[in-house]
Amino acid sequence: MKKIYIPLLLLGFSQVKAQEFNPNDAVKLSTQQINGSARFNAMNGAFGALGGDISASQVNPAGSALFNYNHFSFTGNLQLQKNKSVFNGTQSDAKENDLNLPSFGAVFVVDSKNQDQALKKVTFGIGYHSNARFNDRTFSSGVSNQSVTNYFLNHANYGANGGSIPLDYVQTQQGESVGDLYDYLNGKQNGFSAQQAMLAYQGYLINENAAKDGYILNGAGNSFYQETETYTTGFNNQLTGNVAFDINKKIYLGANLNIHFVDYLTSSAIYEENKAAVTDGYQKLLFQNQTYTYGSGFSFNVGGIFKATEELRIGASYQSPTWTKLQDEFTQSLQTNIYQQGKLNFYNTDPGLVTLYDKYTIKNPGSFTGSLAYVFGQKGLLSFDYTRKDYSTIEYSASGANYDAVNDYYKNNLQATNEFRVGGEYRLNQVSLRAGYRFANTPYKNKDILGDLSSYSAGIGYSFGASRLDLGYVFWNQDSSQKMISSGTSNIAQIQSNNHNISLTYSASF
Repeated sequence: MKKIYIPLLLLGFSQVKAQEFNPNDAVKLSTQQINGSARFNAMNGAFGALGGDISASQVNPAGSALFNYNHFSFTGNLQLQKNKSVFNGTQSDAKENDLNLPSFGAVFVVDSKNQDQALKKVTFGIGYHSNARFNDRTFSSGVSNQSVTNYFLNHANYGANGGSIPLDYVQTQQGESVGDLYDYLNGKQNGFSAQQAMLAYQGYLINENAAKDGYILNGAGNSFYQETETYTTGFNNQLTGNVAFDINKKIYLGANLNIHFVDYLTSSAIYEENKAAVTDGYQKLLFQNQTYTYGSGFSFNVGGIFKATEELRIGASYQSPTWTKLQDEFTQSLQTNIYQQGKLNFYNTDPGLVTLYDKYTIKNPGSFTGSLAYVFGQKGLLSFDYTRKDYSTIEYSASGANYDAVNDYYKNNLQATNEFRVGGEYRLNQVSLRAGYRFANTPYKNKDILGDLSSYSAGIGYSFGASRLDLGYVFWNQDSSQKMISSGTSNIAQIQSNNHNISLTYSASF
């Protein structure tokens, strides 16, 4: 495919000269999964006042100061996902599996030469962690009385600041290909709407309205079989540098500097069949879109742990906002079956272009975490974390672009969330048994868009002395809704997502 480069601008909730704005993208990048070492996962991430685990520094960077020896760990993870969709009474299922390496790292302990001074040791750590894996697949199917062709008709009739797209923008000139015209429209005001109208016009879904300005659908019907499948793959990972201090074995302080790496691909396909007995006009369509998003960013963490007694520990930490600079590559195509004079014709309207948009920055929200832990000597422990994060502070920005309407959307539709994590561990000689629970509010004020998250976890570990092998299991579920297409219809599928994570970690002290 030919690749073209154009600036990224926004108008309302749609991008001028770009693909449509999807609010879920920033929410997805702001959400952190429980995806660390097997011990961390088995206790559902409740490590803010504990430390002593490579992944604990994700919650509180002071936790590295709890290590007494140099330490490294390596984790493999299998994620199993099943999404159940219900659309107009029809149930569909989609599954996706992902094998990955979500966490590895090392901590190096430098003891003070003078143990009579307050600073007992300094630790330095480096780790690579997965904040989120984006491997996800949803599939919905059913019969509706609303056609997705209205998506194209709306863009055609109202996409030019409330008016119709000019006919010159949907018709190719002599010697001009569909790809040439698609490329030309990238440089025009309301270019995205014009491109959608052009695809539909070239695919014979819409015709010029001879009676007045604008366009009409090429065909009629009141019953449509529809399928939509969305597939996402990729990650939001971070490389972390950590330093922590042990002061009188009573106060532990730490800080992280994080470099984030984002890379994910979202593909969607919408199929529709007109169930009417068509003899002239539209019969079937397949509309495909693909967005590849990639970039990098940075953030920092600071935190402290206070050992009130030998048993009771109190932790507090702050995660800064994450500033991520991203770039999108976008492709789309439309295939249609059209009856013309009693003959069925197939049209493949494929511009054959990869559109490369200008870079933009997302500021994802920071968070505060308070933690308590009680250690029962060598027998076990209980731990509790509470995190507050305000998703309404998400912000888009880019040089020469106005994102006011987008940022207002987040202010008006998202909210601050409360997240609770509880974890416990019980030790029987060399064996450790673990369990945990997590609850997180939805970032959306409207729970129909995305529901609250509930998660349960368990695990087991075996100590060989200087090394350890741990197995962890996490289950979480969350309900959401998904529009069949972004505009033109009110068709919505209800999605129930169930996820299973199985992780195995080998760690050793030296």
